Amino acid sequence: MTQPALLRWLGSCAALLPLTIAAVHTQTTSGAPPLTVAAERMIRDVTLGRSEPSSVDAGRRLPGSSLAAKASAGKRKYFITDIGTLGGSQSFALGINDVGQVFGTSWITGDTTAHAFLYQNGTMSDLGELVTTLAGGAINNSGQVATGITIGGIVKPAIYDSQTGALTIIPSLGGTSSFGFSGVVTAINDRSKAVGWGYIDSLTPHAFVHRNGVTTDIGSFGGPSHAWSINDSGTIVGSSTNSSNGNAHAFVYSAGQMRDIDPFGDPTFTTSLSVATDVNDSGTVVGYFLDQTDNLIHGFLYDGASFINIGVAGSLEVQASAINRHGQVVGVRLVVDEMHAFLYERQRLTDLNDLTLSQRGWELTWAFDINGHGQIVGYGVLGNNFRAFLLTPVVDKEQCKNGGWRGFGFKNQGQCLQFVNH
Repeated sequence: MTQPALLRWLGSCAALLPLTIAAVHTQTTSGAPPLTVAAERMIRDVTLGRSEPSSVDAGRRLPGSSLAAKASAGKRKYFITDIGTLGGSQSFALGINDVGQVFGTSWITGDTTAHAFLYQNGTMSDLGELVTTLAGGAINNSGQVATGITIGGIVKPAIYDSQTGALTIIPSLGGTSSFGFSGVVTAINDRSKAVGWGYIDSLTPHAFVHRNGVTTDIGSFGGPSHAWSINDSGTIVGSSTNSSNGNAHAFVYSAGQMRDIDPFGDPTFTTSLSVATDVNDSGTVVGYFLDQTDNLIHGFLYDGASFINIGVAGSLEVQASAINRHGQVVGVRLVVDEMHAFLYERQRLTDLNDLTLSQRGWELTWAFDINGHGQIVGYGVLGNNFRAFLLTPVVDKEQCKNGGWRGFGFKNQGQCLQFVNH
């Protein structure tokens, strides 16, 4: 796919998302992934909508908590849960933690605007107009959410605590763009160490790390930089350029050093393009890059020694979004004119639509995150609307009992059992 065609595709992807995710950077040379937090040109003054604080037990195990281990890759299939909306027609699930809390965004009643939401135990809570991003690690296992909020017309980085309902605005890097953007938090690990990016002046964003009230600029390759994920060891991944008009290169930042992991290693930053989107606790990185052999965007998996291309024959584009501790990767692939959510594991990329047996009319479009139990969140098409989904690995018929079938959208237990035994 040519770069103009790629941009048209990315623009169409962004058009699917509510305004709190906001606009796409219109150039891949900005140093940010083509799909970013954005909200830069569409942000306006907002007030934080409050919901009742939810109780989070980080040690609580989900029903079938060893789902990822139990489900055989060769026979794997999933239950689908329709997460619902905040009263509007569309919703998008962007992150999930190991407790099963889901963070995302939804249109509200009347489709007048979009609000962030937290979904837990079948209930969706309205979090107001918090800024949502497409980065991995948006919610940690303590229920802390990486986000941002607009105050006085300026978007500022923030962390929302779902246990207490508190929103903490953290320091950015001192600059503000001409369109009122100071910074945003994109990911937070289980040690409450957060990453994101903020402006150092009116033109240049830099990646940052935040811990205990202190925000630190982690630098760049000479131009803009953006941090997109952090693991519990403090390894940070993202993208950076060497100048204001250079292409983005994926980076890994650890021990105070930012390392370029672009597979083609173009020192001029003019021909290669790559973005690291997530990193698990083993240090395995996923993302996407422009394959110079076919000029298409392919997903990648990088373990520090080897770089694995997870592009697939017959797919025009593959973008990896997230990876869990088992090495399972999810994302989106472009097939002709359609986007399909995928799962990649054991060197095999599988369309998630093939693992749900087209359950109840869903067409799964994009998988944004996967937790340690193998549960996957994203959005798909249901009844001509984009709807947030939660996929849970099918393990056995016990998941259908004691009312469990209701959470998976079946009409009765027998229908659920039939799906399991199919």
